[in-house]
Amino acid sequence: MRKHPRSSSALTPQSEGEAIVVQHALALYREAKAHAQNAPHGHFLTYAEALTVVKGGELLKTTLQTLVQEEVNAFEKKTKRDSAPSASRKKGIEEDPANKSKPQPEP
Repeated sequence: MRKHPRSSSALTPQSEGEAIVVQHALALYREAKAHAQNAPHGHFLTYAEALTVVKGGELLKTTLQTLVQEEVNAFEKKTKRDSAPSASRKKGIEEDPANKSKPQPEP
């Protein structure tokens, strides 16, 4: 197994979602390592794999939920921003004298 050199720069999540996933992944690694190190002699891999499979599924679920929630939040923010008329548009329509004199079409 290759050793990975430690990076001198810290991992900096770019969003709250990334921070959640990184925290869960680190917790999974630490828990699997501790669980495997406490395994009976000759069972390190079996213990590490068993815990990683179970907890790994939880990490995947958390990752998916976080991705979906961030997308929903972004969509709602964009929709809210796009649907709210700006003050300049409201003001321009209300103050345009040409709009007041135009007859309204009959339904």
